[in-house]
Amino acid sequence: MATANVKPNSDGTVQWDMDPTGLADHYTYLDEGTNLGGGSPDDSNFVRTMTNNEYEEYGFEDSPGDAGQITQIDLHLRGQVNDTLNAAYIRLELYHSGGTPVTGNPKDVSQADLGGHGVTGEVTKTWSGLSLTKTQFDSLVLVQTFKTS
Repeated sequence: MATANVKPNSDGTVQWDMDPTGLADHYTYLDEGTNLGGGSPDDSNFVRTMTNNEYEEYGFEDSPGDAGQITQIDLHLRGQVNDTLNAAYIRLELYHSGGTPVTGNPKDVSQADLGGHGVTGEVTKTWSGLSLTKTQFDSLVLVQTFKTS
């Protein structure tokens, strides 16, 4: 199975705060990659929220021209969840353009998944059993939602 790494390259709805402020688009705060998925992580800029149900939507770079049928998506996330009660998490969902969910939604990322309270960590979430064409893949949208319970 061939592997291609694609990164966020566009914003949809954005509700989280940028830290530090200044860049024009939220996706530019998380498009540098992860150690798990290739790239050079940059923890000096990020998006953050502490508000339940606030979400961000991101589009992706197009897949390679020879992608063929896509049967699995591995999403590599680098992040941190700071919650002393251990109840907060990040919900990840993939949608086709038009809002139809991708099989396997949702994927939740807990504080423990990332290494514990206040720890910056990395995790991979996998959507498998898919049958996506290049066109379908290229129109996917990632929604990440902060949840407190």
